[in-house]
Amino acid sequence: MRIAIKLALFVAGVSQLGLSQHFRQLTIPTGPGPRWVAVADVNHDHNPDILVANAGSENDDSGSITVLLGDGHGGFHPAANSPFFAGHLPNDIAVADMNGDGNLDLIVANHQSPYLRVFLGDGHGSFRLAPGSPVNVHSNPHPHAVVVADFDSDGKLDAATESWGNNQTEVLRGDGTGRLISPGRFFATGRRPYERLRTADFNHDGHPDLVTTNLDDDTVSVLLGDGHGGLRNAPGSPFRAGAKPWELAIDDVNGDGSPDLIVIPYQRDISRPSENAVTVLLGDGNGSFHPMPGSPLPLGECRGPNSVAAGDVAGDGTQSIVVSCAESRTMQIYRRAKEGNFIPTTIPIAGGWGSVAVAPLMTDRRSAIITANYDANSITIYFSN
Repeated sequence: MRIAIKLALFVAGVSQLGLSQHFRQLTIPTGPGPRWVAVADVNHDHNPDILVANAGSENDDSGSITVLLGDGHGGFHPAANSPFFAGHLPNDIAVADMNGDGNLDLIVANHQSPYLRVFLGDGHGSFRLAPGSPVNVHSNPHPHAVVVADFDSDGKLDAATESWGNNQTEVLRGDGTGRLISPGRFFATGRRPYERLRTADFNHDGHPDLVTTNLDDDTVSVLLGDGHGGLRNAPGSPFRAGAKPWELAIDDVNGDGSPDLIVIPYQRDISRPSENAVTVLLGDGNGSFHPMPGSPLPLGECRGPNSVAAGDVAGDGTQSIVVSCAESRTMQIYRRAKEGNFIPTTIPIAGGWGSVAVAPLMTDRRSAIITANYDANSITIYFSN
């Protein structure tokens, strides 16, 4: 399949201090309704590839995954069977080797359905549905997000999703062949862990932990893994995380070697600046978190913040926080200054309720920004100049 690629030479954003940042912009068509973006090398050529979950229509099972293979120089082309069917409203993608064959596989959460789907990779960029998939995860009422880690230390990767109607998260054991054993084990969170959960080792004990955004009590729950499949609330969890926490990213914001949390709200009303803001919680290395000095970061004219990511966008070793704003069709880039504060820059984007990702895509390892343009059936890559 041939695709048309549109290249706009430059797009510029201006910060509140008058500083500008320029980007080379590349737009690539996807399937209908791109919702989520992930980056991984799925064909063993040492170049990052882009994976896009296309929601399709709410009225049918038209969801798909687009696989775009990178050449390491900023170019991308679709893999052989891309896009391929992925069920109803795929909303999140995790990437991991689920069957131990050395090839990366995909785990997809299907919104408004009870399923996770595992797709086994062939090492060349093509994927097929794993035996036993789709998996009914028995969540209430349906999953939004999925993460993968070895929660029980048996050498086989497991998956976790949320059951927001029960105020729980669910961990499903993997059998090492690509199958997930359902139902899994359920663990209590805050109220309505609706949109996002992520995994990291928050207390440096070598075991994967979980964090959820809890929409109805303005918190995040940090659940520490015991290495045997169990999870317990970290000391002080759940933690206050601003009004209606919606999406989150994990990054070492202050460079102390411990993961931190970056949380954005479900907020469409910019007349409430105290609620329309990014909350940054710094990890203490033991599983507890406290607000970063200067947090929350005002989102200003950003309406409908819907996704957040972090990385070295400028290529100078300085971390930036990136927020996509669906309704204002803008992107906010918060670059950390030498003094430690964050300077925001606003850039127009194609928009819609799609995600944003930050990852190195070229051989120079400088991170690029990728937006999923839900309303335009495309992604846009922003390469920093």
